[in-house]
Amino acid sequence: MEQPELLYMTVLKTNPDKTQSLEQINLYDVDFIETEKRRIVYHIGKDTYYQIASKAELDEFLIPKGFDPLDRPNLVNLGKIRKFDEDYGKVYFVENPDSKSKSATVAKIKYQFIKKLLYKIVSHNNDTMQEVKVESSTKLKSIWKGLFENQ
Repeated sequence: MEQPELLYMTVLKTNPDKTQSLEQINLYDVDFIETEKRRIVYHIGKDTYYQIASKAELDEFLIPKGFDPLDRPNLVNLGKIRKFDEDYGKVYFVENPDSKSKSATVAKIKYQFIKKLLYKIVSHNNDTMQEVKVESSTKLKSIWKGLFENQ
């Protein structure tokens, strides 16, 4: 039977050493799907893959890759931020946002901690790079490293 299209999905694979990794599977390669303790499980040959069930699972894999939870409900790709609006506590993914532009919120409690970094990220992403001096905080160094290692 001819397969009409590719249907890829990002899932978690449990490795033999019990660590997990993000993988992409083609749903046409799946032998069968079942639920196990309310989680969707995909079986391909001898391998088992799990549906990503929470933002916390994504956090574990994406924070080291340049994403940051700027607010509780989100996980933002720092490499895509083009504008930070400090007045409204939002980051935008276009340089000149309008009322229809998508945005993500920044927790007010994080403003003082991350404000300078957000302005530097915006400057870098818009190719108006100002001198970049990584803050001394371990968290800020980790964010900055994750942002530029993965480009």
